[in-house]
Amino acid sequence: MAIAKRIVKVDISKLDAGLHVSAENVAIEPSRLILRGVGFTNIPHRTPVDIIVYYEDGIQFFFGEVTLSLSTQINVEILSVVSDKKERRRSLKVRTSFDARGLRMFSLTGKRSMRINVPIRVRDLSMGGIGFFCNHPFFRRQRIILDMSYLKDDFKVGFQILRKERIEAHMVGGVDISKIGFKFRYGGILLQITAEQERLITEYVFKVQLSEHQRRKETNENR
Repeated sequence: MAIAKRIVKVDISKLDAGLHVSAENVAIEPSRLILRGVGFTNIPHRTPVDIIVYYEDGIQFFFGEVTLSLSTQINVEILSVVSDKKERRRSLKVRTSFDARGLRMFSLTGKRSMRINVPIRVRDLSMGGIGFFCNHPFFRRQRIILDMSYLKDDFKVGFQILRKERIEAHMVGGVDISKIGFKFRYGGILLQITAEQERLITEYVFKVQLSEHQRRKETNENR
């Protein structure tokens, strides 16, 4: 399957093995990507990998196999396209913790809006959605504008709340909520994110996934 668009960057990964290689110098052949760089990890021949191709106007996911692995070049054969958005979002999701803010909220009809300045704590993040803690009593189906400058300066995105839960217990999912100090837990979807925002979220999720894998690996080795 040939790739015609201009590629900005390619990530290949096998996260259960802690493998992640990234390259911006990428050549394209029919059904094959050639990544060039310095200090690449040695990958066994025919290792199955997930592939994320970053175009100028978006992202596409593939499955593939490594057919050549050198310190300066990795060749990957593309076997199939990952077309299921739900599957991609499910695999690209991490538990995290960083501060953000709600900047504007809309009425349920969407005809009116008002400025707000509400602190939130992001608790999980994926390509398509966010879970967060907050003290403000939002409604289900309500849209808000979030400022997530933690990921990049002036990173603002639309969000719609689909789930709302009042926090009653001190412990939620192994997290001591009494120390966090928030009254509500929300979940929902990101609205109309740009290609650049999608890239930033994907890169952040990969970074967290790999960091967590390395932490678990070091913990097991030190036992």
